[in-house]
Amino acid sequence: MRTLLAVALMTAGLAGAATPNLAGVWKADLTKSKVPGPPLTNYLVMIEQKSAVFDRRTKEEAPEVIETTGTWSQRGAMRSVLTAFDNGKPIVLSYEGVPTRLTGTSSGNTFTVIGLVAGRPDHFKRTYELSTDGQTLTINVEGEAGGHPQMSTVVLTKQPDAEGEPLRKPEELASVVFKNVKTETMKNMGSSDFINQMHYFSWSLGKPCTFCHVEHKFDADDKKEKKSARKMIDMVAAIDKDNFEGHPAVRCFTCHGDHAHPLQYPQFPDEIAAEAARNAQAAPANAPAPH
Repeated sequence: MRTLLAVALMTAGLAGAATPNLAGVWKADLTKSKVPGPPLTNYLVMIEQKSAVFDRRTKEEAPEVIETTGTWSQRGAMRSVLTAFDNGKPIVLSYEGVPTRLTGTSSGNTFTVIGLVAGRPDHFKRTYELSTDGQTLTINVEGEAGGHPQMSTVVLTKQPDAEGEPLRKPEELASVVFKNVKTETMKNMGSSDFINQMHYFSWSLGKPCTFCHVEHKFDADDKKEKKSARKMIDMVAAIDKDNFEGHPAVRCFTCHGDHAHPLQYPQFPDEIAAEAARNAQAAPANAPAPH
């Protein structure tokens, strides 16, 4: 963690460097790439670059890099979106459903994004290296998630713009892809947004997926925690609709604040220590898989 923070500080001085031209559609050469997890059949990346507002209060603008990644495997298709600014300044944005402090910097043909997950030791460093001819992009990732190391290398080649069509199409709805989705607010989410929402629930309560779900049988309704979660999802949606014009002003973390149940008062030191001990005992068995 300290190493990544040091890198972020050292690279902040490079914020004035021009962002390398990463824009376009890229396809991974899976024979040259090293990606953990189930074997992939396809890996596409679409990158957009533009100037955008970085600070809404001051109206400061900065180069914005938006990376949309799609992966296909025997488990189906998954999509993720990473947004970063190339100015060496940290900004908190959602990545894979979880608030993450992101800092982007450029140097020559390299663009680097350092991410620190709010309230967790999880972190990553993504390095984008563009070849001198602009036709090959190598993305290296290193870090840690849920106590598990993250290491991957993806070698991509430039593609015609039309090849990015699978990433431009709307994803299938969660109600189609997953079994037993009952809450109205989640039925109409794209399948990847649905998974990101699950990441957010886990992060907000400080609990693994199996706190609500039966392991290896996620569609089952056996646990009372899952039934309670459905009620809470509808409750939060109603609060935002009735009081904040539908904007997500109130969310799970608003009340739960990293606890399974909302606290009635700030914890005393002995309660904090006891909870930390319980979490440390449970961590090895309940550690979530890397994102």
